[in-house]
Amino acid sequence: MATTTSFSVDIIPESGGAVVVEVDTVMISVGPVNDMDMTWTASFYFRQEWTDPRLILLTADPENRVQLGGDHINRLWLPDTYFSNSKIDRKHDVTVPNHLMYINITSGRVLFSQRLTVTLNCAMNLQKFPHDQQACDMTIESYSYNTKDLELKWSSSRSATDLLPTAFIPEFTIVQTTVEDCVTMYATGSFPCLRATVELSREIGYYITETYIPTILIVVLSWASFWIDHEAVPARISVGLLTVLTITTQISGSRAQLPKVPYIKAIDVWMSTNLVFVFVAYMEYAVVTVLSRRYKKTQSGQRSKSASLFKSLSCGLGSDSSLLEQTENATVDNRPKTKTNSRQPPSSTPYQNGSAGNGAYKPQLHVQRTSSYSLSSETVPAAMPPVLDTKDTGRRVDKISRFLFPFCFIIFNVIYWVYYLLLAP
Repeated sequence: MATTTSFSVDIIPESGGAVVVEVDTVMISVGPVNDMDMTWTASFYFRQEWTDPRLILLTADPENRVQLGGDHINRLWLPDTYFSNSKIDRKHDVTVPNHLMYINITSGRVLFSQRLTVTLNCAMNLQKFPHDQQACDMTIESYSYNTKDLELKWSSSRSATDLLPTAFIPEFTIVQTTVEDCVTMYATGSFPCLRATVELSREIGYYITETYIPTILIVVLSWASFWIDHEAVPARISVGLLTVLTITTQISGSRAQLPKVPYIKAIDVWMSTNLVFVFVAYMEYAVVTVLSRRYKKTQSGQRSKSASLFKSLSCGLGSDSSLLEQTENATVDNRPKTKTNSRQPPSSTPYQNGSAGNGAYKPQLHVQRTSSYSLSSETVPAAMPPVLDTKDTGRRVDKISRFLFPFCFIIFNVIYWVYYLLLAP
């Protein structure tokens, strides 16, 4: 090898300008995606290719490709690329270090491949969670060589990012991957970089079975109290407390897996609205109880007034004979008076009894005596006010709630699912 006499691993190859390093990746596995830490993990083959004229041989050799491994790789110049948005990265060393190098000794072309696992930051927007899509980046930069010395490019001979069939995430679907070249500006200068973006769409199936269906059932269970008689206090209070505590536990569980972000998420809208439905259903019983007690007090007061009035009327009228005697006196006193001879009996009038020859005058009053005097609407039509025929307002509220709550919940579901699945950006 003619150029090895002056070879140094610390000196960048001379190419009459910036050294071009072509990069490509093959994704072995993607995930897990951590919503709490806003990170995602990827395991992939990381391949870099460049030209080093110092590795060209002057003598022809039919085998123009040389494979290196182990410590021999560290004796050659390597690009100082790193992942600028990584939190944890590691090389695989089982059972041997997972890297290889091919050198084309005719052209000095070098291919360096290694297997890496990297945990990267991902700036997630969780406003639509769990109906969201996330775009997670992997940024590759040169640490010490600026744009004048080194240029990073995606591979022109191979696909920039390939996905193996094993690269899948149970919770997400990989929609697509996009790549771009970029330049990062620092106080020390401008440095070349490459960016690969993996677009992930969250699978809703897990949250349907673990969050949405249980909360729907809890809300429906709270409606059972509308069909329980409001006088069954233990049953209605138990149903109300059970549903409120259960939905509160569900909310705590859903929030424990998410970061504390300053905006409202779709799951927050769902859980909070369900909590409102359950809480209002519980408070509805308090309203029903107040209205029913007020109705009972009104009915009891009317019955008491009616009974008192009936008793006072009965005591004022007295016995049958007293009433009849008063009526007879009133009738006789109110009879029209005429002038007659004091010695002769009056002429035949409707008040005479039978024959005129008995000489006795007996005024008669056609009144039917009964063993007891009963008060009725005919006897004292205006003495006693009728009892108001009112309905129990509490029971009426229960009947209205049986249809109003399900109707409002259906409307909320239509608005929620249409907005977050179709309308929300």
